[in-house]
Amino acid sequence: MSRQSEMQYWLALRDREGLTHRELASRSGIPANTLAGWAWRSRRADRRGSEPKFVELACRTPSPSRDARVELVLRGERRLVFAADADVESIARLAAALERC
Repeated sequence: MSRQSEMQYWLALRDREGLTHRELASRSGIPANTLAGWAWRSRRADRRGSEPKFVELACRTPSPSRDARVELVLRGERRLVFAADADVESIARLAAALERC
C-alpha cells in the first residue's frame, strides 16, 4: 500500500468515526502532526479539484560503509539509488525533473 493510500485510509476512518488527530494517532501509530498535515493537503487538493501533490522524504542512516547507498522514493514508487556521498544538488535537480514527468 502506498503512503498516500495509507493516509487516505486513516483519514477516512477519522471522518467516519469523528476522531481527533490525537485519537487517530493513538490507533494508527502515525504522529498527530503528520496526520494533520496530510489532512490539510487533502483538503487543499479538494478545493483545487486535483489529487494531492506531495512527496514524502524518509531519511534512513546507512550502515557505516564505503559502499553506502541512499534511496530516494518518488511519487509513483519511482526510486533513485545513489552513493551516500553523491552531490546533493545534482540529485535534487534529477528528482525535480523526474517529478515533472
